Amino acid sequence: MLRRTFLASFVAIILLGWSRPLKPEAVSGFPTRPKLVVVLVIDQFRYDYLMRFRPYFVKGGFNRLLDGGAVFTDCRYDYATTITGPGHATLLTGTYPYAHGIIENEWYDRELKRKVYCAEDPSTHVVAGSKKAGGAPGFSPRNLTASTLGDELRLATNFQAKVISISLKDRAAVLMGGHDPSGAYWYDPESGGFVTSSYYMPALPAWVNDFNQQPPSKPYCGQKWQALAETPGADHAKPFAELRGAEEEPCPGPKYLHWLDSTPFMNQIELAFAADAVRSERLGKGPETDLLTLSLSVNDYIGHQFGPYSPEVADATLRTDHYLAEFFADLDKLVGLNNVWIAFSADHGVAPTPAFIQEHKLGMGMAHPASIRDAAEKALMQAFGAGSWIEAADETSLYLNRETLRTRNVAEAKAEEVAADAASSLPEVAAAYTRTQFMTGTLPNNPIARKAANSFNSKRSGDIFLVYAPYAVPSYNATGTTHGTPWNYDAQVPLIFWGSAFKPGYYANACQPIDLAATLAARLGLTQPSGSQGTPLASSLK
Repeated sequence: MLRRTFLASFVAIILLGWSRPLKPEAVSGFPTRPKLVVVLVIDQFRYDYLMRFRPYFVKGGFNRLLDGGAVFTDCRYDYATTITGPGHATLLTGTYPYAHGIIENEWYDRELKRKVYCAEDPSTHVVAGSKKAGGAPGFSPRNLTASTLGDELRLATNFQAKVISISLKDRAAVLMGGHDPSGAYWYDPESGGFVTSSYYMPALPAWVNDFNQQPPSKPYCGQKWQALAETPGADHAKPFAELRGAEEEPCPGPKYLHWLDSTPFMNQIELAFAADAVRSERLGKGPETDLLTLSLSVNDYIGHQFGPYSPEVADATLRTDHYLAEFFADLDKLVGLNNVWIAFSADHGVAPTPAFIQEHKLGMGMAHPASIRDAAEKALMQAFGAGSWIEAADETSLYLNRETLRTRNVAEAKAEEVAADAASSLPEVAAAYTRTQFMTGTLPNNPIARKAANSFNSKRSGDIFLVYAPYAVPSYNATGTTHGTPWNYDAQVPLIFWGSAFKPGYYANACQPIDLAATLAARLGLTQPSGSQGTPLASSLK
């Protein structure tokens, strides 16, 4: 009897234990999660900015990440079209355009007979608090053909995790946020406030309307963009920019908003909005890990205008550092930084300006995309007769007119070869690859061809893919610059992981920005995004 009683009690205890779900932290080796993950992207931010300007950084901004994070010093994109849309999609999907579909900011659509924007969605409309900004065609991730880190986090938590995506640029917010975020917001320069799309919600939340009502630009009225005292190379007696000729307008008026849109003050406005999102959406306070994706866009506007070696870019970087220190302090108050992981990277770098390139004898400087199309068209006419042989072109692609090819009975592969040979004969073109080479796997066996292949999408890309020569910049003036090539000045970006899960230090092993999503997914215990080809950076994980 005693033995039976003991056995029954023992079995009851075991069954009772099995009936209670184990908390994740109670299982040995189970990856504990933070309350909030922040993926911070700075648009057009080269890795060398962290080193060149570090002597001028304040304690709590970039230095917080550099001193306490896992810093990867050799992180480079392994694809060719290093621009905003593809870059933001790549970071959060962990794959390249061949899989996620965002081949450029816009591309030619053969069926529609026009260029399409990477985030366009005519079935939606902009949602804003003012009539001026609302009602325009909206945006969505319908062109994104892969899941993101945020999508996988939402799926794994039965949609209990919140995912909020914020940027000045609509395409950055849309592509980082993924297919089903809790919210995606971007800045509307016409109204001077943050907006969204009907894809996400029918109306702005009250907290966004409240933020826009201030309005956020008003505190900057009357200010000049003046160099900080510590900005190297700046003429401190002369402002970088100031607004003139708008005295008749109340501030902030249209002229002022247009002027402000190209100053570093926009980063402070955006980070204030992000802090308000954390507070109002109670990010980091829910039952699951939340995700905030945040892209600072104005650095790109300034970099295009002045180039990476300008005092304007130096000052914008230092001001970004100050604003990030304020934002991280806000996160500490709102969530507690001990409960936060931060991953930091950039969507691309940038080339020096053509004037700078020529002054320092680095290369040819300015390239002219129109001359490449003209050379290809001329060669096609010489080979096959007069006609409209090229249907569309942009900086990296030529689209042949297939109707002309059919009418003249010219094989596509032969026409592609003629056009590619003509393009590659020009000094500003390093290589020109054909659709046939991509589709048949007959590309040259070299790193540049591999990067081009990672950029090629069979449903969206053109017939000839162009790679510019090093330091040949497709810019339309000598003092402005751009990006979009596979060369390291465009491809090398920061990659830093900060937080309790990561081992601080400097890691010189080669890695790629696609490793950001892979590393976070692995450490959070998530399925990798659908197309992810990144490798979790295990050396940095505790």
